[in-house]
Amino acid sequence: MSGSTPRRIVVVTGTRAEWGLLAPVCEAIVARTDLRLDVCAGGAHLLTPANPHDEPTIRWVESSGHRVHSFVMQRAGETGRLADAGAVGRGVTALTTLFEQLSPEFVVVLGDRIEAFAAASAASIGGIRVAHIHGGDRAEGVADEAMRHAITKLAHIHFPASAESAARIERLGEEAARIHLVGSPAVDGLAAIAPATDQQYAELGAPNFIFLMHPVGRTDEAEERDAYAVLETLAARGNVLALQPNSDPGRGGIARAIEIVAGRRRDHVRAVHHIPRERFVALLKHASVQAIVGNSSAALIECAALGVRAVNIGDRQRGRERADNVRDVASGDLVELARELDALGSWRPSGVHPYLAGGASTRIAATLAKCDLAAHGLAKRCTY
Repeated sequence: MSGSTPRRIVVVTGTRAEWGLLAPVCEAIVARTDLRLDVCAGGAHLLTPANPHDEPTIRWVESSGHRVHSFVMQRAGETGRLADAGAVGRGVTALTTLFEQLSPEFVVVLGDRIEAFAAASAASIGGIRVAHIHGGDRAEGVADEAMRHAITKLAHIHFPASAESAARIERLGEEAARIHLVGSPAVDGLAAIAPATDQQYAELGAPNFIFLMHPVGRTDEAEERDAYAVLETLAARGNVLALQPNSDPGRGGIARAIEIVAGRRRDHVRAVHHIPRERFVALLKHASVQAIVGNSSAALIECAALGVRAVNIGDRQRGRERADNVRDVASGDLVELARELDALGSWRPSGVHPYLAGGASTRIAATLAKCDLAAHGLAKRCTY
């Protein structure tokens, strides 16, 4: 495309965790002269953290130096699936206005959340090509699972993270020429991050365990009960760094459990709203961290690549591919949880995983720049 107008790419982000994966994709896009990037950031990024000393996570996006445009979806104090449905409507309206202003050739979304679904809906209905990262995955324990596959049917170009996910997209009726196996951008840059120094490790409470548990759509009471039990089990065995959950329905219960246990066990439990991705990865690499415990996809993707032990609790990640770094425990089964924690020293993950060996972001950017637009046209053919 030398000498021609750069293709205009809009990347849409709605959460802190998703931005951690999209940031290297954005960097790969801006590194090319044949692409032009704008970032639309909103949704959960705009929610005010429970801790008044913390900033909304959109500040992390804005600090990237990219052109960032905000959009409103969720409203403070409104929770539950019907509140999410209303938020999707606001997101479609706000993103439609932004897409009209920015006139992108591609809108890039990742995963399965309502922000990605709103963006894909606005773009696809509006006649703009949708590029979907991490389509074809399975994570059956939350309602978002349906949205991931709905986005696949709205998308015009697919960037699956594993061969199994690529095959699943094709079985959904998508044309093979639209499917580009790139690996996971979550793996990009991991090797370049040095382990946390002992001082950095101590500043985060010298944790033996990292607790990261997100709600699965249950009541606050049910989420609080399980999170409290897990935190107490961990605190009885060492120091814990507890990260706040995402904004899905039920988050208030987990947040309360963290507050209560951190208050009661100040010597063993440190609670933080968020730590930057590089610092999080550096901490995972510290030799004294025994495991990540909870139900985050980071335990099954980034930790798989790093060879970090993960104890996955409950059904949130049911169906997602596993590497040998994961042990599964049923929600509420404290006997099995204790057994797995006490056996951590007896197994060592290999670091082998299904998400390729890095470079996903570069492959995504190159494909966006060079792909045949006719082969990835707005008119789609279902192959089944």
